[in-house]
Amino acid sequence: MKGVLFFLGTVIRSMAIKPSQFFYFHGYILLIYLITYLAEINSLGAYKLIFTIGVTGPLLLAIYRGLPLDCLNYEKAILKESGNSVD
Repeated sequence: MKGVLFFLGTVIRSMAIKPSQFFYFHGYILLIYLITYLAEINSLGAYKLIFTIGVTGPLLLAIYRGLPLDCLNYEKAILKESGNSVD
């Protein structure tokens, strides 16, 4: 639970520190919902696939570009955020 609360706090702090990324993220989410909604209205059976790819695509792209797979290790994240060196 401690780790979840830490990452929730980090997400909330990042909204104030980087507002442009916050708006880009929410704009992207709205775009994915809009495309999925339009696909569902037009009776395309692939709307579930469109939504799944739209949601997981950015995460997979970030991992491909070098996102460390241990990014959810909250002990390392606390040390990094506090300015201490990480071994």
